[in-house]
Amino acid sequence: MVAPTKSPLPHSYSSGITVCVPAYNEEATIERAVLDADLAIKQSSLPGEILVIDDCSTDRTWKILCDIKDRVPNLLVRRHSTNRGIAPTFAELYQWASKELVFLNSADGQWKMNVLLELLPMTRSYDIIVAQRRNKHYGFSRRVISWLFNLLPVIFFATRTYDAGSVKLVRRAVYDLPLTSSGVFAEAERIIRATRQGFRLGVKEIESYPRQTGKASGAKLSLVIEGMLDLCKCWFDIVVLRRS
Repeated sequence: MVAPTKSPLPHSYSSGITVCVPAYNEEATIERAVLDADLAIKQSSLPGEILVIDDCSTDRTWKILCDIKDRVPNLLVRRHSTNRGIAPTFAELYQWASKELVFLNSADGQWKMNVLLELLPMTRSYDIIVAQRRNKHYGFSRRVISWLFNLLPVIFFATRTYDAGSVKLVRRAVYDLPLTSSGVFAEAERIIRATRQGFRLGVKEIESYPRQTGKASGAKLSLVIEGMLDLCKCWFDIVVLRRS
């Protein structure tokens, strides 16, 4: 666990938790994900909101979200008219969030929503809490890519990101930091920049599970290339231009 330091910014967002859920063709699991998020917020005894963006699903995901809105008053939903991809959807969710703490989780069952309750006590000491997976349930190629993208920040920035692709509980102010990355490396870049500015980073090991729906895309060559290009841009901006 990383030793805490003083947080650099005051907390300027309203007290409570925003649970963010990106969704694409999640008809089998989206209702359970929303209901579990609602339960986790209630068990936390903090005010909260659930934000879901349907990234132009082609199945019944959007209809299910509309049907359960009356049952979950703190649920807010949006739908993209075209598929924009995971990184832009993440970015939109982060900027939409209005609460002091932000917890992003997928709808595919890899991470249980009650992980939020495991991470919450750590917010007294940390601004970013990474839920590091004990077992990633990856195939060989995806495991190698994940290992590489966790190693490169140590080599290029002398910063451990631990498991940047996992779920995290984060102070909303961290999402106001400007980034150079437009793809999936943005999750690692945010940790790198935040720690360099004094935000406190903590890590907690958690259990994760094989995805219940959908198909993993993290090992796609186009995404790997995009991630490498973003890493290089980030390195030039931080190390060469010294804009942390």
